[in-house]
Amino acid sequence: MIMMSRYADINLDESPIVILVCGHFFTVETLDGHIGLKDVYEFDNNTGHFIGLIDNVELAASVPQCPNCREPIKQYVTQRYNRLINRAVVDEMSKRFIVNGQQELQQLESKLEDLRGELEDSRKSVVPSEVIKIRNVVNPDMTVQFINDGLRNRSQGSINLMNLIKSFRLRMQTQHQPTYKLHEATVNAAAKITPLDIALSNLVIDASSKSAKRDRDLRITLGGNLLEIKVRCFVLEDNFAIARAVSLKHLTATLQLKFPGGSPEMKSEAFLCDCKKLIKECLLQSLPKLAVEASLYYARIAHLFSSSGLAKDKDRAKVTGHLGTAKELLKKAEQLCENDFRNRDTLLQAIVMTAKMLKSDFYEAVSNEEIEAIKKAMVVGGPGGIATHSGHWYKCINGHPVSQYGFLSVIHY
Repeated sequence: MIMMSRYADINLDESPIVILVCGHFFTVETLDGHIGLKDVYEFDNNTGHFIGLIDNVELAASVPQCPNCREPIKQYVTQRYNRLINRAVVDEMSKRFIVNGQQELQQLESKLEDLRGELEDSRKSVVPSEVIKIRNVVNPDMTVQFINDGLRNRSQGSINLMNLIKSFRLRMQTQHQPTYKLHEATVNAAAKITPLDIALSNLVIDASSKSAKRDRDLRITLGGNLLEIKVRCFVLEDNFAIARAVSLKHLTATLQLKFPGGSPEMKSEAFLCDCKKLIKECLLQSLPKLAVEASLYYARIAHLFSSSGLAKDKDRAKVTGHLGTAKELLKKAEQLCENDFRNRDTLLQAIVMTAKMLKSDFYEAVSNEEIEAIKKAMVVGGPGGIATHSGHWYKCINGHPVSQYGFLSVIHY
């Protein structure tokens, strides 16, 4: 509670007052100090004047309130605190955006684990143990058709999950993020009052344009990208396993295997390209954990492609190039593990095992035990604690908002 003074005792020339919408009024010195005006303006102690703007590294704790009744301070009542209120409102929106995004990512991660289990459990039923016979005569074409039907029937689960992730990514795109919305609203509002060229030149004094470039919410967007990479990796692993099982039967069929979405070779090329793009973006945004995970998935598919037996002699140079890139990415990933992030030791273990796997011969298969060990190390999701809207938020050394309660391990950097 603020100590009260009588209105008659206040010299308004020396201490102007601010009247809030709730009816309470305070001197500017009292209210400025209470709501933290110095958090957004640079203050000169010698002159007692505000002399510049501050781009504070911490997210605002809450929207400024009346010291007496806790009623939020309205912008239309006094313009003195507009910058502070704008910052608090946008920061609160960002907190909700981040927390809600993390919660949805965790739900999608759980669906991904279910899909992985379903693919592994049903894989043996796709390829029959023996070639199908008709009137005691082996029929390779009928066998391949049986396999193709199984592939088509099993694809719906991964398609549904991919659609959910794409929908999530669409909702998490930059134009839907709070800081971007504030910047666009500021530009539009200024343009209605003044010519656009003048309005844009005036905007440089405002922090909204700078806030729009912070990309404080990109962990959610890139977390969605990584989740899509995981789905594609699990589907490719399944495709390669089935293709290898079929090749071992040496079927002389005229029909070809038809994998939903294209052959594993074709999908691998696109997958590896998208992995490299994601790794580059994660590094630009100082998100080492996501970059490490994407590097592991790149290496996993690069090795599967090389050891599947599907790569022809003419593809040897290309496959060798993918393996070389994978080795380089793993070296960089190991260096990234010098940063402090969740599950760092587990991911480092996966890097070591994957690097060992890449040293195998061109068409040499890795044992199931080794593959399972790598998979378990790479699946590092889990509840890990969900941040709430309340509590103290700050920025880490990489510039990302962090709650005192922590973030979901699914996308914790």
